[in-house]
Amino acid sequence: MFVMKKVKLLFLLLLGAIAVGSLNSCSDNEDSATGTSKVSFYLTDAPSLQGYKAVNIDVQQIKYTINDSVEVNLPITPRVYNLMDLTNGTDTLLSNIVLNEGEHVSQVRLVLGDNNSVVLSDGTKVSIKAPSAQTSGLKVNIQESVATTSGYAVMIDFDAERSIVRKGNGSYSLKPVIRGYVVENSASISGHILPANVPFKVFTIVGTDTITTVSDTARNNFFMLHGLKSGTYTVEFQSATLNKTISVDLLGGFDKDLGNVEIK
Repeated sequence: MFVMKKVKLLFLLLLGAIAVGSLNSCSDNEDSATGTSKVSFYLTDAPSLQGYKAVNIDVQQIKYTINDSVEVNLPITPRVYNLMDLTNGTDTLLSNIVLNEGEHVSQVRLVLGDNNSVVLSDGTKVSIKAPSAQTSGLKVNIQESVATTSGYAVMIDFDAERSIVRKGNGSYSLKPVIRGYVVENSASISGHILPANVPFKVFTIVGTDTITTVSDTARNNFFMLHGLKSGTYTVEFQSATLNKTISVDLLGGFDKDLGNVEIK
């Protein structure tokens, strides 16, 4: 009788263990397949041939739109960014968010403060204003479907050289030129230019937009064009006396390192 009770007890304990294991298994599956993904927001810039020592942008607020409908504040700490520190592949993390399955970022809006300035080549600091950016904000369309389910990065690319406008009276204004793209859907073209001591403007045309950079002689004349989709690109290199044009085939998601590009 005792043996029968012991066997029955062991059987019940076994059933309980199986039931608990099944519940834990379901819970684990639900935790690992919650249908959410992390989205990271980054800021970068294209360098300038104007000799600016600094281009300081006062970012007070960033909003992002989900699925063309809901606008949400991105959790950031307002601060001033020197765009000259964010060139040729250098960027900075702005914030991370978590989206539910089926949600995507369709637009980003930057609201700037009053503390925007440019430091000229002679060290003169000039205050610059962008009225529309300081009221309604700068709208940047993303509008890209993303294949990855583990998360992705949204890059906000600020073109400082094209954004700073010198007026006839010698003053400066800020008319921001910005684009946005999903990093995982894009590729870059990079390399080092010879001669290494001559800065070159490097650019390519994407639709009606010009993607541009300036080679960095402090980094062995390194250059990078980023945020490019699959396709064949005509890349142009220009200095005061030297020019060269090459064709580059790109596949989205796969960066292209050209090594040394000799221009003579």
